[in-house]
Amino acid sequence: MNKIKKKMAFFIVLLILVVFYGFMQIPTDRETKIDGFLIQFENGTAEPEAKAILENYNMTLNYSLDCNWNNGGYKYYIKVYKDDLPNVVRDGLKKDENWTDSGLPSFTKGDYIIYPVTEQAVHDKDFHEILERHNIQVKTFVWCLVSYRDNSTRYDILGKNCIREKDAIRIKNELETNGKILTVMPDYIQY
Repeated sequence: MNKIKKKMAFFIVLLILVVFYGFMQIPTDRETKIDGFLIQFENGTAEPEAKAILENYNMTLNYSLDCNWNNGGYKYYIKVYKDDLPNVVRDGLKKDENWTDSGLPSFTKGDYIIYPVTEQAVHDKDFHEILERHNIQVKTFVWCLVSYRDNSTRYDILGKNCIREKDAIRIKNELETNGKILTVMPDYIQY
C-alpha cells in the first residue's frame, strides 16, 4: 500500500508541474505598452525646434506633439557644473529644502547636475543671492507631450496608437543623448 501512495504522490506532483509549465507557456497580451512620452527640453526650446529634433529619431509611429503641456508644477531648474557643486552646496544651496526639494530628484546631464527648483525658490532673495555668487541662472523647463494616441476610443492597439516597452526604452535612450533634451519619461498605459 505504501508503494501505491508514493506512486500517486509522484504522479500528482508531476501533473502539477506539467500544468504549471503549460500556464507559463500561454502568451499574454498584457505586455507593457507605451502611448507616448513626456519630454523635458532645455530652457528656450521652441516647438519648431522640438519638432526638428524629434524628426531625427525613429519614433516608431506617427505622433502628435504638444509643447505647451503643463505637468502641474515643476517649471524651474538650475544647472550646476559638477566641479562647482561642493562650493554651491557649502554656500547654502541645500540649506532650505523648500528650494530644491520640488518632488523631482536632481539628475546628471553631461557635466552638469540639474536641480528642479520650487516656485518658492524663484521668489526667494537668499536663494537668488547664492545663485548670483556662483553665476547660476534659474531656467524654465519646456515640457512637451508626445502622444501616439489617435482619436479612437481604443488607445491600446499595438502598432496603431501605442508601442512596446522595449521600443520605448530604445527611443528614450536615443533621445536623451541629445543635448537639448534633459529627460524623457515614457507614458505607460494603465490597465
